[in-house]
Amino acid sequence: MRVIINRNLCGHPPFACEKCFGEFLRHGAYPDRSCIFDVIDDGSEQVTAVITSGNVTRELVITDEIREEVIYDGYLKFADFPLEALEVQPPHGEDIRRIIREYEEQKRKAAD
Repeated sequence: MRVIINRNLCGHPPFACEKCFGEFLRHGAYPDRSCIFDVIDDGSEQVTAVITSGNVTRELVITDEIREEVIYDGYLKFADFPLEALEVQPPHGEDIRRIIREYEEQKRKAAD
């Protein structure tokens, strides 16, 4: 499963995003959060988080070895984001619409 997280859609501080994603991993339920943008069944047993924060995107494979740490301690120590990428401001409606359009276009191109 691939979980697409775009922190630019919510603007919450990093610890809130980590907690939300930890709950997702712990309960296996799709949280009703604007930052968890998409969940894609890729046939894999593992969860791969594709996290965008600011202009930086990191991909993190949640292995059995780190799953519990990610759930309770967060993903940041595994994702290697520069500090400036974590300073995300709450988005404006225009930004949200642009991000959604760009993602949908990217998905369409990947499907072709």
